[in-house]
Amino acid sequence: MIMKYLKLAGIVLICSTLSACVTFPTDESNTVKVLWDDTQALQGCDHKGTVIGSQGHFYDYWLHADKDMVWGTLNEMRIKAAKLDADTLYLYKPLGFSGSVTMIANAYKCEKALGIER
Repeated sequence: MIMKYLKLAGIVLICSTLSACVTFPTDESNTVKVLWDDTQALQGCDHKGTVIGSQGHFYDYWLHADKDMVWGTLNEMRIKAAKLDADTLYLYKPLGFSGSVTMIANAYKCEKALGIER
């Protein structure tokens, strides 16, 4: 009987380490705006770098809804943008992978272009 519970506990432990959690936003990343198809909004902004976000793996994508993986990918990118002192992300077309979501964006500092001072 004890062996049965130990095997079950082992399986649960292995599965929990294989499945990655979806990335949640931080206080800093919540202020990063996400844009696409609006290059005019970037006039006067300073380019801070390019960021990549990805959620899901071939072994655990079925544990997460597509919308959760997209949300997690955007949160991961917003966190990276905030670390670059950017306040805006301009998204490229998502890369097509089955079982995961991967996106690339340029990060910009736009507060001066918009007349916002912090």
